[in-house]
Amino acid sequence: MSALWFDVPPWRDRVEESGDVSPHFTFPQICRAYGALFPPTHSATPLDNSSSPRHPVSMAFESDAPLDRLWQEYGRAFQEWDDLTLARWLAQTLGELEGKSWRLSHPLVGAYRLAAQLAHDRQIWFKRLATPPAAYTESACCRAPFLPLLTRDVRESGLICQHCNETLVSFEEIPADLRAELESWAQEYEPVHAVAHWDDRQRRRAGNYDAAYENAAQQAEQLLARAGRDLAPKLLNFYAAAVWEDQDECLEVRPEDVAV
Repeated sequence: MSALWFDVPPWRDRVEESGDVSPHFTFPQICRAYGALFPPTHSATPLDNSSSPRHPVSMAFESDAPLDRLWQEYGRAFQEWDDLTLARWLAQTLGELEGKSWRLSHPLVGAYRLAAQLAHDRQIWFKRLATPPAAYTESACCRAPFLPLLTRDVRESGLICQHCNETLVSFEEIPADLRAELESWAQEYEPVHAVAHWDDRQRRRAGNYDAAYENAAQQAEQLLARAGRDLAPKLLNFYAAAVWEDQDECLEVRPEDVAV
């Protein structure tokens, strides 16, 4: 069985750093990128070969293969389900998600995303095998129930569908009052995140890059916490449930660093 994968999100281009030109990421790679369930396996900051100034690496994998096999094992539970069982589980889990804003790293969200990717492949929602809770409207991108993801790239890519990874709500379509708050937050976040991608000239000008990196990471923790505490709950005024990104992989901010 091949590794389970998600489409590369249109809101995040990681290939320029890794050199990977694959059109897809495996689910384990997604989990490592978001800090879900597994700690990052790298020990260097982006664009640098020196040790990370933040989290020491307690363990490293010689190969991604064992992790791929583990997630294949997790996904086998869903793969063995027939379409009706899968559709019913998704609908029931949407009921559990309803009315709350969830961390992207939450295990229930991770399980739902794993099942939702398989359901997208099988076109489950087109088959109308189960009825999602009434609070969820149908998405225009893939006809799955509306489940948006808030990321730091909201100005460029809007809110992201958790079923097909396409833009679910463009930034211009977000209600005006909330859009203004999200724009202010994203503008504040942009230069903070950019520290992780400084070139050699910018690093030399900063003097102590490790200190600048650490300071940016601490600011990112606060900005992500604000997104989870103040911004994501406001999405519930318009959508049945919402998911928010609770880590910055480039600044090595993990979910456990983001207190809300």
